[in-house]
Amino acid sequence: PQCEALLASNLSSRVLLPNDPLYEPRVDSYYYGPGRLHPWCFFVPETTTEISTAIKALNAAAATKGTEYGWGIAVRSGGHMHPGSNNIINGVTIDLGNMNASWYNATTNLASLQPGGRWGDVYRNLHDKFNVTVTGGRAGDVGVGGFLLGGGISYHTGRNGFGCNTIINYEVVLANGSIINANKSSHPDLYKALKGGGFNFGIVTRFDVETLPAVDLAFGENLYGPEHIEAIVDALVDFTDTTSEESADHTFTVYQPGTMAFQQLVNTKGNLNTTAFEAFQTVPALDKSWERKSLADAAPVDKSDAGSSGLSYTFTTKNTRPILHHILAQFNNLSTTLSTKGKYTPILVLQPLPTYYGHLSQRNGGTVLGLDTLDSNAILHVIVVDAPEGGSDAIAVADAEIKRLMRDVQRFVEGEDGVVEWVYMNYADGSQNPLGSYGEGNLAFLERVAEVYDPEGWWQRMVPGGFRVAKARG
Repeated sequence: PQCEALLASNLSSRVLLPNDPLYEPRVDSYYYGPGRLHPWCFFVPETTTEISTAIKALNAAAATKGTEYGWGIAVRSGGHMHPGSNNIINGVTIDLGNMNASWYNATTNLASLQPGGRWGDVYRNLHDKFNVTVTGGRAGDVGVGGFLLGGGISYHTGRNGFGCNTIINYEVVLANGSIINANKSSHPDLYKALKGGGFNFGIVTRFDVETLPAVDLAFGENLYGPEHIEAIVDALVDFTDTTSEESADHTFTVYQPGTMAFQQLVNTKGNLNTTAFEAFQTVPALDKSWERKSLADAAPVDKSDAGSSGLSYTFTTKNTRPILHHILAQFNNLSTTLSTKGKYTPILVLQPLPTYYGHLSQRNGGTVLGLDTLDSNAILHVIVVDAPEGGSDAIAVADAEIKRLMRDVQRFVEGEDGVVEWVYMNYADGSQNPLGSYGEGNLAFLERVAEVYDPEGWWQRMVPGGFRVAKARG
């Protein structure tokens, strides 16, 4: 009846049933294999009005047969979040992939982005047509909507804050199907809640964001042998402690035990003579690059692992050598253990989280991320384990080993007074609780906003995947 409700609302051209030739390609377009679920139908809108109509129709269907009958809704923009967060088996998946346009208003100096766009396409369009860019994702195939609703770490974060800090206005479809705009003067509570609050209040159909001149980046990639990881981590600790507010320099570390270490180096002002990366440059490298490159060219679309089975967990610690070296040792142990249990590819990503990111997170009305309380420079850790030939059993093995590592790290970090209670939504596993890590004040604020804009708790009941405010207290 749910798909029939959409068909009966003059939306038949936007509904993909399982026998539609476009249905399976939609399923296969999800990044992770376990996320390639088969909903009763896909709803693929092209306008905000169509989404409004659909939500009203699904509301009516839920009034007679809601979640107590075992069906729900999923909403997808790019499809990179953890499996199950943006697709569903028993229900309807609203796929925003055809709402992917971006355009620029020279009078306001704002770009408007639809949620189904991919950052690589956004950068290319804004660069080629208007010679501007925006504070967005670093990977070209990541979707606009989920990235911005979760916060959004960017090459430009050191100057502009998170991607969500550059949003001036949201166009939103609420649970009752009404369409509103949220900004500093209209619905300012919702405006703030959407900055890191994820998908809890409505479907954002347009983001109006600040722009920058499309200056070429100074862009480098250093590939090292894995034996140099400790020296690279030492350089990362020093970089995190010495980088300063309004910095144009950005870097992160990727480590795969026994295979390689990788450092991406970026100066967003195009300064090839920056001295911020000297410590990384002194480490012997297998290959190096350092050149000017447009953001459109620097945001590759990597489909090499698309369709694989993988896990992603994240946690944050203070930025100290003892903590990072302990985590390296434990991650090497994890890699060794997994190598005896099957074919796995474990990867550790380390990203600076200096205190001034917290200051910048208060731009344009602030966020709910909770980083304004960050009192020490920190490192954002991401553990990714891919099981290219494994099914659910292989994933369960990797999941148990990652959780064992995180428990050990937690004990060590507590002993080092290095705990930072912050979980970044965009990297989190579905079992983690990013909303709960934002602090009591921010969580209570999110609960109040949800009550105002969704008094019946429709999104909380009807959308089982992702991170729900209603579940953030455990």
